[in-house]
Amino acid sequence: MAYQALYRKWRPRTFDSVIGQEAITDTLKNAIKRGKVSHAFLFAGPRGTGKTSCAKIFAKALNCTNLQDGEPCNKCTNCIAADHGSMPDIMEIDAASNNGVDEIREIRDKVKYAPTEGKYKVYIIDEVHMLSMGAFNALLKTLEEPPEHVVFILATTELQKVPATIISRTQRYNFKRISKDDLEKRMKYILDQENIKYEDKAIAVIAQVADGGMRDALSILDQLLSYEKESVNYKDALQITGFAARENIEHILLSLLNQDAGTALKLAQAELDKGASSKNILDELIDMATKSLMLVKANSTDQGMFLSKDFIEKIKDVPTSTYYHLITLANTALNDLRYTNQQQIPLEVFLVEATNNTPAASTPAPQKAPVMPQAAPVNNTGLSAEVAALKKQIVELTQKVTQLSNKPSFGKDQVFQLDTAVPKVIPKAKKQSTEPAIKKPVKKIKKTTAENRKQVYHVLENATRKDLEAVKNVWPDLQSVLAVSEKALLDVLEPVAASPDQVVMKCKYTLWFENASADSDLMEKLTSYIEKFAKHYYGIVLVPDNDWLAVRKEFVESHKAELLAKKKKQIEIKEDAEPKDDPDVINKAKDLFGDAVTIKD
Repeated sequence: MAYQALYRKWRPRTFDSVIGQEAITDTLKNAIKRGKVSHAFLFAGPRGTGKTSCAKIFAKALNCTNLQDGEPCNKCTNCIAADHGSMPDIMEIDAASNNGVDEIREIRDKVKYAPTEGKYKVYIIDEVHMLSMGAFNALLKTLEEPPEHVVFILATTELQKVPATIISRTQRYNFKRISKDDLEKRMKYILDQENIKYEDKAIAVIAQVADGGMRDALSILDQLLSYEKESVNYKDALQITGFAARENIEHILLSLLNQDAGTALKLAQAELDKGASSKNILDELIDMATKSLMLVKANSTDQGMFLSKDFIEKIKDVPTSTYYHLITLANTALNDLRYTNQQQIPLEVFLVEATNNTPAASTPAPQKAPVMPQAAPVNNTGLSAEVAALKKQIVELTQKVTQLSNKPSFGKDQVFQLDTAVPKVIPKAKKQSTEPAIKKPVKKIKKTTAENRKQVYHVLENATRKDLEAVKNVWPDLQSVLAVSEKALLDVLEPVAASPDQVVMKCKYTLWFENASADSDLMEKLTSYIEKFAKHYYGIVLVPDNDWLAVRKEFVESHKAELLAKKKKQIEIKEDAEPKDDPDVINKAKDLFGDAVTIKD
């Protein structure tokens, strides 16, 4: 006969043999005894906690011909057939592979037929959350009002994926994780029945790794028995599970509490070399630190939870804040393990950080108190210097703007302010009277635009249509090379004028103008790409969209004479370049074509 895995061989056959779910099994037994069996049940909980086993026992008990206090007898024809999976009235469906509408419709069509051998037709749908939404909808009406002889048992590990309309039509039972003590008792019972020797420490390691799942525990136990059939020993358990030796974890914890990073790193590396994983080391450290904290808070002297001698004596004077700090750092390291392939790095960072930043036993408040008054004069000095520098810059910029503002409609004593969304006219005297209020630091946009103003004028003085078309032509190429976050910049920028060495780009939003002006790296990247595709270098000059029309209009009015002269010169050059009537050419044409030649200006 083929070998059968332990979790299959020792699957519970009665409610009393189900471990750790007494409240659920008692409820199901009482429902059978009192004849109050609902039409639909939903078993939800972590893997390996007994959901499918309880479903099979319940289905077997519903069709048992010789019930024993709510338990199946396991001797009648129906019970034996159910144990062998040949009971025609008990149908097990795996929703992971039968999750379509057609499979559910087939169930819906067959439920109307009466059971052939038992009292009930029982449908066990495992991993029901895998059903498609169409399948759930097809099941709704049948699940709500099935025939009297039909019982549905739905099992899932992910209750949140089951629609609320399904949950409301069932009796829900939440299966909990099985405690370590119950796991250990069950494994010891099985090993005793199999006549296999074991070490208690090895069983404890398996229970720790199983994390509340009986199936996981028996699978690990099966793996250990394959490794060594004669016995289950502690050393093999550590090697198979990747767990670190308990006594070494105690030494690592003591090193952390003593702020000895070197020793902690060496011990951790030794455990990693033996096959322990970073996750298991961190899990064990958290578990031991938590138990140590509980021991200190409860003033207990129970040495049973630790292996090293005098461990309690060594940790009893450690303040509780140290444990809180250590556990927090370890949990952070565990979270970091999910985002890196270098599993050793978060562990090593945790060991160093836990030893360097462990809170001292003494209260830290008196040490921080004198720091604040000392830092205040330094900050005030720096702030004063910055305010003075800003004042000086604003005065200089104001003078430059006044000199550049020659627009007649502004008035004699008025200054044009370029950085606002709408052009404003501000009396010069009023600006001087409000100069003490310059302490408000929101002036970066004015400074940047004022500096760009001369550059905009320079571009407009030498602007050509050829250069502007060259920049516009590379815009689609920029879309293909920039990152997704950088492509948004192209949507708010538009080239509006270009000279042989620079291009003016207007920015739709003032906030984007500020951010783009401050981001030198992005501007350099954009410039380099334009140079690459246009085969020519163009420096970028930014201007807010709302200010562009005002700046261009002001430039045209202030340079009207120069622009007219330049246009006139271009026209004259074009006329001079046109070919004159050449008499020799005319005579030659007449010789060739005769009087058919017509001369036009």
